[in-house]
Amino acid sequence: CKSVQHAVFTMRLFVYGSLMQGQSAAWRLAEARFAGEAQTTDGFALFDLGEFPGMQRSTDGRVHGEVYEIPDELLPALDAYEDYPTLFSRETIRLADDREAIAYLFCGRTTPSERIERWPR
Repeated sequence: CKSVQHAVFTMRLFVYGSLMQGQSAAWRLAEARFAGEAQTTDGFALFDLGEFPGMQRSTDGRVHGEVYEIPDELLPALDAYEDYPTLFSRETIRLADDREAIAYLFCGRTTPSERIERWPR
């Protein structure tokens, strides 16, 4: 008899760009469970980096996105996709609903002219 293993969803992940539903890398979250649309608390900004967006801490603003419940074993593949820890850091952030989630924050330089309200543009 084969035993069936079921994923244990232990983390909440906030996404705001290419990992969102309908975007180019959404397939990477096929093993995750969609938990709904969300936004960050005040203190974050979204930047257009060309092929993808990047979120950074800011003095004002909120970022809109989606939350997924993910199993631990998905994290290494997501880290590789996000080029963590070189291009993006992974941090626990607070969402507007007062819950926490992990999110990837862009480590590079940005300019005010790259700031956007939502992705896709």
